Amino acid sequence: MDEREVTRYLALARINVGAGLFALPGLAAATWVGRDAQTAGVRTLARGFGVRDAIIGVGLFRALENGDGDEIRRWLLFGAAADAADLVGTLASWRRLPPMRRKLVVATIVGFGGLGLWLSQQFA
Repeated sequence: MDEREVTRYLALARINVGAGLFALPGLAAATWVGRDAQTAGVRTLARGFGVRDAIIGVGLFRALENGDGDEIRRWLLFGAAADAADLVGTLASWRRLPPMRRKLVVATIVGFGGLGLWLSQQFA
């Protein structure tokens, strides 16, 4: 599997995660924040995060289709920046998040962000 194929899978993952957060915000956000995901405020924010991730995924996918390395790199860095913001938010609320979920979420955020950063260097 080469870098373009891994990047394509990352783009599709972002689109799917985004669609899930938008379509089923209470269910999808529960993996991140637990019972609080059922509140109107969290569901509203989850939909916004979902659209953000879907847009990043679509932008990345289109950049791959266009074959423009600089554009691919830009979208990968946009995704990594979004992941960094999610990590800061998660760490800021660490003690108030469900213990097992917070570890899983941090691992996912770091995994997505780290992969995006590494891939961005492959297109430099």
